[in-house]
Parts: sequence; C-alpha cells; structure tokens
Amino acid sequence: MTDITPIFNELLKAHDARPIAKPSLTLQNIDEFLKEAYRINSHIASLNAYLRGIRQSYLSTAPPPRRTNISSKERQWKYLTDRQREEIDAETKQLLRELNASIRNLADAEQLRQNTATTLTRKKFARLGLGAIGKWAAGGAGQTKSTEQELEEAKANAISGHRESVLWYLRQKLQECGSFQASMMEKRILREVEKNRSVLANSKTGPMPELGGFGEAPVPPSKNGASAAAHRESRELYPEQDLSPEQIQLFEKENQDMLKHYENTLDQVRTAEKSLVEISELQTQLVNNLATQSAHIDQLVADSFLTTENVGGGNKQLKKATERKSTAKPGSSPSTATAHYPPPTTPHPRFRLRHLQGTNMTPSATSVFSSESYPFATSNTSFSPKLRLQSITGHMSQFAATSFTAEAVPQAPEDPLFGLMAAYRADTFDKKVDLGIGAYRDDNAKPWVLPVVKRADEILRTDPALNHEYLPIAGLATFTSAAAKLILGESSPALLEKRATSFQTISGTGAVHMGALFLSKFFPGNPTVYFSNPTWANHHQIFSNVGLPIATYPYFSKSTKGLDFEGMKRGIAEAPDHSIILLHACAHNPTGVDPTQEQWKELAVLLKEKSHFPFFDCAYQGFASGDLAKDAWAVRYFVEEGFELCIAQSFAKNFGLYGERAGCFHFVTGPGVDAQTTIGRISSQLAILQRSEISNPPAYGARIAGLIMNDEELFKEWEENLRTMSGRIISMRKALRSKLEELGTPGTWNHITDQIGMFSFTGLTEKQVLQIREDAHVYMTKNGRISMAGLNTGNVEYFAKAVDKAVRESQ
Repeated sequence: MTDITPIFNELLKAHDARPIAKPSLTLQNIDEFLKEAYRINSHIASLNAYLRGIRQSYLSTAPPPRRTNISSKERQWKYLTDRQREEIDAETKQLLRELNASIRNLADAEQLRQNTATTLTRKKFARLGLGAIGKWAAGGAGQTKSTEQELEEAKANAISGHRESVLWYLRQKLQECGSFQASMMEKRILREVEKNRSVLANSKTGPMPELGGFGEAPVPPSKNGASAAAHRESRELYPEQDLSPEQIQLFEKENQDMLKHYENTLDQVRTAEKSLVEISELQTQLVNNLATQSAHIDQLVADSFLTTENVGGGNKQLKKATERKSTAKPGSSPSTATAHYPPPTTPHPRFRLRHLQGTNMTPSATSVFSSESYPFATSNTSFSPKLRLQSITGHMSQFAATSFTAEAVPQAPEDPLFGLMAAYRADTFDKKVDLGIGAYRDDNAKPWVLPVVKRADEILRTDPALNHEYLPIAGLATFTSAAAKLILGESSPALLEKRATSFQTISGTGAVHMGALFLSKFFPGNPTVYFSNPTWANHHQIFSNVGLPIATYPYFSKSTKGLDFEGMKRGIAEAPDHSIILLHACAHNPTGVDPTQEQWKELAVLLKEKSHFPFFDCAYQGFASGDLAKDAWAVRYFVEEGFELCIAQSFAKNFGLYGERAGCFHFVTGPGVDAQTTIGRISSQLAILQRSEISNPPAYGARIAGLIMNDEELFKEWEENLRTMSGRIISMRKALRSKLEELGTPGTWNHITDQIGMFSFTGLTEKQVLQIREDAHVYMTKNGRISMAGLNTGNVEYFAKAVDKAVRESQ
C-alpha cells in the first residue's frame, strides 16, 4: 500500500498547517503476540461486517425478478439461492472454528511464555535472594527482593495482565460474531416455515385454480330428480370421471411438484437444524473458554490483593528486624530460610483493555489493515458471497492448527558454519576475510575450477551418447571401480581377492551416513562409535541419527598444538572390545594434525588387539600433500594387515566438485575362504539401504571424476592440479608463520607449518576469535580453526596483524 503521508504533509505545509505525525504504533514495531491478536481481530471484524452486509439478502425469501436488465451487483447481492445460503452457513462455521482455534493457540503460547519468563526470573535472582536472606538474618537492613527484581516482576505481571485482557476481548468479539450468525440462521428458518405454512394453507382452502377451461361438465338431462341426484353423488365421490386423461395427468404432475417442493423444504429445515446444533456447540465452547478466562482474571485480582497484604506484612517484619539488635555473629549463616512472595498487584484486565482502546493503537492514514491487504473488508467489492468467504478463508489459512507444535518440534539452532557464511556475506567491509568455509580459493580469493575438470566437462558435453537415464543403484561402475583403485591401490589384496564392494554416494557425507546406517543395523551387539576430540562436527549428528552411541578419544594437544598420541592410544585402549573407531585418513579436520606412518602402525596393532572396527573418513586425498598414494597410506596399510573396515570417500575437495556431491562408500571384509560370499551378502544389504535412501545417485559429478580417473592423460593433469592447490596452501602456511614471527606475536607458531591440509588449528581462544571478527572482520569458527585456502598474498599480512593485536591484548 502506498504511503501518502509525505504528500499530505507537503500540502499541509503549503497552507501553514502542522504536519501529521507518523503513527507511533504499527505492526512493524509491536511484538508477535499483538501482531497475531491484530490479525485475529481483523478477521473477526471483517467476518462480522460481511455477515451484516448480506443479512438482508440472506433473510429475504422473495424470488429473483424476471427482468433481465438488473445490474450485476444487484443480481449478486439482493437475491441469494438456497444453495448459496447453505454455502455461506458452512463456510462461516468453518471460519468461526478456525478463529476459535487461533485464539486458543495464542492463549497456549502466552501461557508457555509466562511460565518460561517466571522460571528464568526465578533462576536469575536465586543467588541474590539467598544473599538477601543471609543479610536479614544478620540483623542488617534490606529488602527481601532487590529493586531490579521487583521491577522485572512488575513488568512481567503488567504484560501478562495486558495480554489476558486482549485474549478476553478477542473471545468476546468472536462470541458476538457467532451469536449474530446463529440469529440469522434462526430467523431464516422461521421465515421459511411461515412461508411454507402460507403456501400449504392456500392450497387447502383456496378455490380450485382454472386449468384451461376445466369447469364443471354439464349434467345430462334426466327425466326424474332421482337420476340427477345420483349423478351428482357420483361426481362428488369420483370426480375423475368428469376429467379427461390429459387433465388427470396435469393434476398428477402438479401434485408431484408440490410434494417435491415440500420435501426440499424439509431437507432445508433439517440442514438448518444441524447447523444450529453445531453453532450451539461452538457457542458452548466459547462460553467455557470465557469462564476459564474469567477464573484466571479473578485469580489475578485475588493474587493482587494477597500481594498487597503480604508485602505490607513483610515490610512490617523487616522494619522490626532492623530495629532490634543482631544476635548473629559474623560469619554465621541461617540454617533454613524460606520466603514466598506473590507477584505485585496487577490491574484488572478490563481496565487495561480500556486503556488499550483509548491509546493510539489503530493506524490511521498508513494503516496496514488496508483494502489491499484485506480485500474482503471493502464495502464496494464486486465479489460474490461465496468468493468473499473464500477470501476470508484464505487469509485465515495461516492460523490453522498444526500437529507439529513447538513442544513436538522445537526450533533447531542454526548450523554454526553456515551461519558464519551468512554473516560474512552480509558484511559490507571491503577488507573482510573468509577463513571459515572449507572450499579452495585461488590467490584472488575466487573459486577455482580445475582445468582438467573443464576439459572433462567439454568432452561430456560433446558426447552424442550422453543421456540422462537413471544410474544403477550402486552408481556409475566406471566411477566406483576407479574410486576403489584410487583409495586402496590397484594391487590391493582386497581388490585382487574380490572382497571389497563400492557404492556411489552423495559425496562424503552420504558415504559416512551409509556406513553408519549399515553398522547400526548389522554390527553385532550395541557398539559405541569413538571419534577424535575434536572431529568434523557432522560426525556426531550422522551417527546419533541412526541410533549408535558415540564417545570420543583424545587427539589434539592444546599445549603443543600437535597430536596427543599417548592420549589417543589410551582412549582407544580403554574403549570396550569390538568398538567402532572413526579415523581421519589424512588432513585431519579440523586440526590438520595427522599421525606419522610409524604411529599408524602402532594404532593398527592396538586396534587388532582390541578387535576394534576401523571406519576411515577420507575427504582430502591428494589435497593434503599433493601425493594421492601418500595420503592413502594409512588405509592401504590397514587393508594389507587384514582388517575388516569401511571407508567414506569424498571427491568434493580434490576435484573441486563441491556442488556435484560425488562420493563413494567402500566396504572391505577380512581375508578368508568365504570372503567373496561375505562381501556379496554385505553388498546386497547395502543395495537395499541405498534404494530406500536415494534410489539412484546423481550422475554428473561421477561422470566427470570417472572420466578423469580412467583416462591416463587426464589423470596426470589432475595430479598436477592437485599439486597446484596443495602447494599454494603450503606456501600460505609458511607465509602466515613468517609474518607472526616477524611481528613477535606472543607464543610459538611452528604448528602452523607442522599441520597439513586445508585446515589449521591456530590455538586462538573463542574470545580472541570474536575480537578479531569484531575488529578486523575476519570470519573463522569459534574454536580457532581456519581454512588456509582463504588466505592469499593480499590478506595474509592483514590477518597476521589482526592475530597479533588480539593475542597481545588478551595477555
């Protein structure tokens, strides 16, 4: 709706008149409760106005005129058919139910808010309350409640009283609307009954209508009076003898029409009676709600009086206590002390309602309750009655009750990482730096599409055999087989002995989920899954969602900012036998700290002794060191040692296919005579899980990766692209460490270059991270993890100075 207030003010100014002020209260600056109340009240008022507008037409029993030159407005509004009236009744009743449900939901939400506010206030001032009691027991002066607590309670009670009055007002208005509708229906039924009685009376006592000259037939002449009398008696007993077949047929047709009319009228009466019963039930429900509301109001008034008496008595007791000398010794404390004070006096809701009505709460020239927002509220609309009710119903749809209340489905917290991304995008500072998201950026802070991916995309684009058919359940075979060779090695015993199976997944996240789901259904017993502390945040949610218990083992040393290997071994050794141990194959997320090959060997011995099941998550193969084989060393070693294990493999980072969601899940069973049979059974169950989860995986990303991994020339180019990405990240690690050491930043910073992969655990505290975000507009996670790919030659010095400043100021 266009705001014409500025134009109107200009006109007033030209005539030396004072301009009008903008409304002090609109729906944009009031709380959600009043917004909801305004909307409900608007719908009640609109429905009430609509019913009053059509009342005359609704109650009229006159038939429509026969002339055809009447206006469309007159035709639609002044003459309603019985069917239109029935539709109006049905839709009005539905609207009344929905409005009543909306008021009930609003009342429930307000009750929940009051309970929550009371609990929070009690917790907030609990500690202060104990201090005050101790002070009173010591003979010192003071009130039981602080001024701040009394003010907060008074504010809460004032708000509660005001909102109770608003709910009472809405229920009253809805009851008036329902009563008006009921009265309309009652009058309509009475008029129909009177009309039918009149028609029936006329049909019984009135003269026989002329039927095209069907008068009495002349009596044939007779010679004596007896024959004439007999003839008249025969005519009176059998009048049809004097009628022709056409006349008899016409009478029968009219009798049938009259009978049908009476049957229709009877059906209408029954329908009206049923509607009256439903409206009566609704009114009864409203009366019950009003009774409950009245009881609440009475309780508030009683509490108010009780509060006045208790506070007055308490003040007298406190005054007496301050006048007598203290008998308590310093340092003593009361053994028991309790105090119960009801809330301060709250004015009666009706008084607050009058105050509400007397204030400027109805927007004037710039009202949001305009005809554009609520078209059914205008008086000159050309809508038919049915369309107007449908319009009201459409506006009411947003207040429909739901089975998924806040208690059943609470609001979930925002994902911290994606919330960080949103904050970065909203920041308008020209030097802002994004070190949060785990995606590669070039030296210009731009996404980098790998040149080899561009070549593969062009090959696919020009392939005439390319189609968009479904992939098999297990995925693109050329992709999954190449992925298995990439992670396990072409000469892997698991591949040579055919005891491995592979399924294409929705990137690495989907692979972790598939493994978690399989283990939750088929792993013997009720195993616990152990993660490193810290680990990728999504690990916790994925395994919890499938019902597997989770725990952690030590991993990162805050003192050395490196691997806590002894703590890691101790945690794994203390885990119950046959536990599931999740391991990061390379470039640990979020720390960037990996075990050495010798440490991996020690871990393999430990896991075998405890009969643990290794679950490898590999998201950065080739991205960490630039060497695909080196980054897969741990996985290949465990397979060669005869472990039964599974692997979640992602191609988002090393191919830059973040949005294409290309991943793979591999399961390797241990060597044995029945290994192929075992892997066949496992593969069959994985296929069922895949079918029920995603049915068929997406094709594009798998085609790109599969084409590159199966083509020798493209594969070599891909390895070169990997070295480019990993090399730039390594250079940024060296540059950051060098800048921090040049600045003399307190602490040691060798861990920046000791760590590997996309992420680095800087060791910054949450307070320092937030200070850097506030001062320098640098965005990173609160635990101090940074994405090294976000640094470049243009911002690494800026970031180093921001870190230096935050570290020095926190010393």
